Amino acid sequence: MEEIWKGSLEGYLNKPELLMEMVHPDDAPLLLNKYERLLQGHACNFEFRLYFPDSFDKKVRLDAYPIMDEGDQVTAISGMVEDITLQTQYLDYLIEFTRKKNTALEIVSHDLRGPLAIVRSIADSLEKDHQEQVYDEITNYTRFIKQACESCVNLISDVLNEEHLKSHTINVNFDRVEIVQKVREVIEPYASSESISQTFEVIAPSRAFAIIDIVKFDQIMNNLIANSIKFTKPDGKITITIKDEANHVLVAHHDDGVGIPEKDQPYIFDRFTKAAREGLSGEKSVGIGLSIVKNLVDIQGGQIWFESKEGKGTTFFISLQK
Repeated sequence: MEEIWKGSLEGYLNKPELLMEMVHPDDAPLLLNKYERLLQGHACNFEFRLYFPDSFDKKVRLDAYPIMDEGDQVTAISGMVEDITLQTQYLDYLIEFTRKKNTALEIVSHDLRGPLAIVRSIADSLEKDHQEQVYDEITNYTRFIKQACESCVNLISDVLNEEHLKSHTINVNFDRVEIVQKVREVIEPYASSESISQTFEVIAPSRAFAIIDIVKFDQIMNNLIANSIKFTKPDGKITITIKDEANHVLVAHHDDGVGIPEKDQPYIFDRFTKAAREGLSGEKSVGIGLSIVKNLVDIQGGQIWFESKEGKGTTFFISLQK
């Protein structure tokens, strides 16, 4: 008792109500309710917190049983109290670790699709050109493949690194990046792919700098582009506009696709959202792409919002720190 409650056993024996003074105020009603049930002859086991103003709270588990006489009257209460603070912390850590592991695997399995689709498209183009003995684009093809592979490796390294899995927070590696060139680099493989029919345009000043995590910004752009391709007709257009404003850089990603139904718009950033739907060519959707995008924007200190109208298209706005 002295070890758990940090008081004098003699003092608690002389004045038992002192025990209740250390119970966390939020848990006191539950404890009193359980005590009344014990007096009625019911055994109980439950957990509650002890409050120490100058230290951390303790989590304890109580197992208590009524002792009855021959007339089924409660004459005493017996039981055991155990300090389970460390057990609770370990369990919370295990739950958080499992959550982060699952999140990491979801991100990797989802976000590798874009770069791998580019590699597959280029492989098809290489095969076609080889059959026709046309080798003018070999240099570009190899450059795109190298960029896609680097993107995959960087993504895997970033999401599955030991620090990411151990920490309760996501590690962010900030750099001051010339974002216009970065956006053009992300778009180029899509715009050059023979399997992608939509046209691409970048409207931007000659240069604009933002403070971003490069790998996470790649993930954001690849997710938005893949989403636009999925919901834009083959003759459609995807436009990315960059504005260098006073306190931030604004990236507006627009497509003239089918738009987002109004009833789905409140849920568009939810994880495994019920707003998930098949693409125009029957592409499956698991409903985590835009939740990943929002999370990646948030952890970089940015903001994201969108405007959409059915049949007119969708624009995602991303505000980034300068």
